[in-house]
Amino acid sequence: MADPTPTRAGTRTSGMAARSGVMFDTAVASTPASAREMLAGGVAGVLAKTAVASLGRVKLLRRTGGEPGGVGAVRTLVGIYRREGVAGLYRGNGANALRVFPSKALHFAAYERYRGWLLAATAAPSSSAVDLLAGSAAGGTALLATYPLDLARARLASGDGACTSVHGVLRAAYAEGGGVRGLYRGACPALARALPRAGIKFGAYEWLKRRLPEGYDGRADAQLACGVAAAQLASTATYPLGVVRRRMQLGLATGGVLQGIRAIAREEGVRRLYAGLGIAYVKAVPAAAIGLVAYDQMKLL
Repeated sequence: MADPTPTRAGTRTSGMAARSGVMFDTAVASTPASAREMLAGGVAGVLAKTAVASLGRVKLLRRTGGEPGGVGAVRTLVGIYRREGVAGLYRGNGANALRVFPSKALHFAAYERYRGWLLAATAAPSSSAVDLLAGSAAGGTALLATYPLDLARARLASGDGACTSVHGVLRAAYAEGGGVRGLYRGACPALARALPRAGIKFGAYEWLKRRLPEGYDGRADAQLACGVAAAQLASTATYPLGVVRRRMQLGLATGGVLQGIRAIAREEGVRRLYAGLGIAYVKAVPAAAIGLVAYDQMKLL
């Protein structure tokens, strides 16, 4: 019969593991809630971006002519895998992660802060209205904090102008717009989409979670289904605003948001306002859903 008495090595190992666990719990408990929320949000954003990184690579190659025209997304993925292996599907994802982490950290942490303030101010239990308002405010905060970088990425991706670096694009935009205003060109339509999109996404997600059948509450797969539905609703409802935003960023549209929507619908047809929506369903919707669920799971940790 085996001796049940633990060895010295086993005792020492279990003791070290216990002390490590206590130290970890102590460190987490002593960390401000806002810092924990930012960490959870940043990690969730990176996980979401990584989950769809291969689709982002396909989109980039098709935009830049790296793949011949008419080749489907699946064939492009297979071609990348054959030429470069699994690593090729995630090439450039490290740089994306560095960009996404601070943006999503701010986004989710701001949502928690606004939600807490609204609940305290209204002295009411959580509701869809609170989630919608907090989500909208958080989306606007994150967008304004990172908008100049988004402007630079849009111009670089389009190949517009002689600038080939983020710094160069920002300098040119600053000069063209007569100062800081140039760095926020197109910010109004961006806010017009970001506010309702983030609000609908968070509001619908929390509303759906509260209506999950008994036994499904807290399950990641059920939360993912709620996230997909919420993200799809938010994307569909606000997609035309995104089309106008990109055109204004590139200097292809002037005037207000509603004027831009009417002009596109009149000159190019209503369908043009939803051009590329299918790609958003394939890439943006899963990323948003994964981000929401990953944030919930990170909060449990």
